[in-house]
Amino acid sequence: MTLGMPGSTAEPPGATQLLAELAEIVRLVTGQPIDEVQLDRHFVDDLRIDSLAMAEILEAAAVHFGARIEDEAAKDFVRVRDLVGYVQARLAAG
Repeated sequence: MTLGMPGSTAEPPGATQLLAELAEIVRLVTGQPIDEVQLDRHFVDDLRIDSLAMAEILEAAAVHFGARIEDEAAKDFVRVRDLVGYVQARLAAG
């Protein structure tokens, strides 16, 4: 996976690419199979991701995508689509 460096003029990745890259991050942190990480899945109920693993996922995603993930926003990430949408909006905003 390649992604433009933070601050580059490359167009932000779309939701499909973000999901694929996030799924890889989830796999690295939790060992969860990539194909299990789908937009409609709940982080806790479906993927069994606890708060410590979620913090690691958010930190890794922030570094990987070069987008700050606010602590206050993290409580709203119930489904995978919530985090994908948040990162997509942050990247689009620059």
